[in-house]
Amino acid sequence: MADNAVDKTIEKAQDDTSTVLEKAKQAEGQVLDAVDTAQENIGKATPVTTKAEYDTVATPSDVKSRLDWGEPALTIIDIRDREAFNNERIMGAVSMPTDVLVERVKQSMTPERDIFVYGESDKDTSAAAIQLQEAGFQKVSVIKGGLPAWKAINGAVEGRGQAPGLLEKGGASLTGQNATP
Repeated sequence: MADNAVDKTIEKAQDDTSTVLEKAKQAEGQVLDAVDTAQENIGKATPVTTKAEYDTVATPSDVKSRLDWGEPALTIIDIRDREAFNNERIMGAVSMPTDVLVERVKQSMTPERDIFVYGESDKDTSAAAIQLQEAGFQKVSVIKGGLPAWKAINGAVEGRGQAPGLLEKGGASLTGQNATP
């Protein structure tokens, strides 16, 4: 009789275990579905581009939004000559004049890197972007309107040519910056 009671207890424990495991599997499935939904919604809410959304022309506001969000995986390239770059540039831009552009980008960046280019004119900038695309770089965009358009939206600039008092007039420029040699 005692064996029968033990068998029933074991059988009930196994049934209870099976029920708990089934509930756990269902809960796990619900959690995984919720994670998938959250990741999909987060992807829609962030300004990070995907291959399907990538565009070869970016407005200064597009680039500024990504920087303001803290997007780490992008590079801004200034293709103007070194003197113009040292005088004034988009904050954080790197100088790579067109005569050494492709060579220097190949040495320092992967082909998947998001690259934003600006120069003296949209025509020069477009030509530089085409060079980079032909060299195998997949995500190259021109910043439409270049530095003047960037400044028009109060994008941060730096360089030795900053006029004192610009910050008091509402500009986003920094004064007294050391120029890059």
